[in-house]
Amino acid sequence: MQKAAIILLCLPLFANAQNLNKQYVDKGLLRAQGNIALGVPTYTSAGINMYLVGDLEYYVENNVSIKGSINYYLGSFGGSGNFKMNHSGFLGSNFHFRTHSHFDPYVGVFPGYAVGQLNEKVVALSGLEPQSSNPVVLSPLISFAGGFNYYANRFFSLFINAQYVIGTHLSDVAPVSLNELKVSFGLGYHIWATKKHIGFRKPGHQKRY
Repeated sequence: MQKAAIILLCLPLFANAQNLNKQYVDKGLLRAQGNIALGVPTYTSAGINMYLVGDLEYYVENNVSIKGSINYYLGSFGGSGNFKMNHSGFLGSNFHFRTHSHFDPYVGVFPGYAVGQLNEKVVALSGLEPQSSNPVVLSPLISFAGGFNYYANRFFSLFINAQYVIGTHLSDVAPVSLNELKVSFGLGYHIWATKKHIGFRKPGHQKRY
């Protein structure tokens, strides 16, 4: 995993010089991806959470995009884990720094929600009876993200994304923090979608990427 992350971080350095004269991303770019994300809780040593993540992002300007994502909780490893269920969703915006290449660094803010349920061990440690309702709870979240996309060609991109999530699970036991750092990397796919053009080739460009 560490080697893959290093390779992805270095890829922008090997961009072909002929592509370094104009920013690739622009208004009308639509990208999507699905991957596994790892979440490291910052409040306890409860292990590492695993999520199946899918997101969809649309560039409303050449430096601003709207992005929505769904995180399906798969479980945790390396610790006891606090949750039986910990799904979440986010909708927000990324600000993209201007470049002169296919490299696309960004930062963003994403309000969201979590649909969570504590596991039996946490409920037992709270002192409640086993027949406690232990409800599924909807909790508000706020998160801050940063990372980059590298548009390797006209079909797919490579990305690394880090997202810090802040929230609290409130149920019939003591509050449990939802704070964690989520990290994901992999392949994304994109297409250009405007009123006048839908296709893999960037509008106004004849050259293949």
